[in-house]
Amino acid sequence: MTGTAGALALLLSVGLLCVRRIDTAVLLCALQSLCAAAAMSGTVALVAAVSLLLCAIALPIALWRSDLASDAIAPGYGLVAWPMGLGVAAAIIWAGGGGVIASGVAVTLLGLVLAASRAHWLMPALGLLSSQNGLVLVATANTRLSLAAAVAVAVPLVPALVFADARLRR
Repeated sequence: MTGTAGALALLLSVGLLCVRRIDTAVLLCALQSLCAAAAMSGTVALVAAVSLLLCAIALPIALWRSDLASDAIAPGYGLVAWPMGLGVAAAIIWAGGGGVIASGVAVTLLGLVLAASRAHWLMPALGLLSSQNGLVLVATANTRLSLAAAVAVAVPLVPALVFADARLRR
């Protein structure tokens, strides 16, 4: 289950780089958060439920309800995203699969690329939420993860603060 969820989250990361509308990007990021919470449910079920509630439901709804949530995203990353995504997938296959850790690291790095794109004023928050989903995937591979560390990974504090800052500056 965790390997499938990690692979699907990685596929959604590539989709996030190619998307042209911000409301579609919010939906893809919510689906990615759902995959990350599903992967974590085998490790710490209560923290997975918190992650599902905050990352897949609450923050995406707040992003979706923002003023310009249906705006178009500036084009330019679609041509870069497919080779980047294929390169990441090839690196994972070449490294011997790597499982959920490799998928989590790839999701984290692609989320940082998304946050740096600045194609829309909501992209930094979406990119950091995607990166956090990658960190949740990496945390699921650690079977001896403490409850405090699991909660710290599951709560989307930084993406929420970035969204609040962007919202206040608009």
